Amino acid sequence: MTGAGRAVCGYRHQERGRSVDKKMGVMIMSGVEDGSLLEFDTSSQDGRVAQDKWTISIGRKEDNDICLRNDTYVSRQHANLHYKDQRWWLEDCNSTNGTFIGNPDNFFEDNPVKGIIPLEEGQIFRVGRTWLRIQLPE
Repeated sequence: MTGAGRAVCGYRHQERGRSVDKKMGVMIMSGVEDGSLLEFDTSSQDGRVAQDKWTISIGRKEDNDICLRNDTYVSRQHANLHYKDQRWWLEDCNSTNGTFIGNPDNFFEDNPVKGIIPLEEGQIFRVGRTWLRIQLPE
């Protein structure tokens, strides 16, 4: 755990026989923690690593990598962010209130996440009532 009591996680993978550090951030875009940037760094060796995938858990329970305890619409284990094959993926974990991405065709109607979907840097997504965005460090 680093700064302000927020959990962080990371992924260290091999590239041509050497370890590569990755950094990323998740910006909270709404709710009580609006504007908070959660930073993730593989050199901390946080998060879950299985085979070639780095997983960041999102939920209301304290043991999640991203804990949204103030959003009562977030399930205890709500969603996962996966970094695999050089890109980000978003997975809903059968949450009660769903995980959503913004709908570019209709601002007022969000698209539900079914299964695991690709997620682009800067694309916003919602768990419970909290909007989040992946952003890479500058």
